[in-house]
Amino acid sequence: MKAEVLGNEKTIISFALAGIGGKIVSSKEEVLKIVKSNKEVGVFLVVDEYFPSNYEEDFPILVRIPGRQ
Repeated sequence: MKAEVLGNEKTIISFALAGIGGKIVSSKEEVLKIVKSNKEVGVFLVVDEYFPSNYEEDFPILVRIPGRQ
C-alpha cells in the first residue's frame, strides 16, 4: 500500500529523507481535494494544522501527524 505525506515544506523534506514522498499543501480544502482525486495512495500522513475534521471515509486512511508550531 502506497503512503504519502501532505503538509508544509519542512515536513515534506523530512519525510523525503526517509523515502516517503509528499505534496506541499496550504489548506484543509486542498488536502480533501488531493485525497479524493488520488486512487493510488492508501495512506495519507497529514500535518495536524491541515487535517480535515469533516473527513469520514474509510479509504484512503488519513493519519494525523503533529506539526511544528
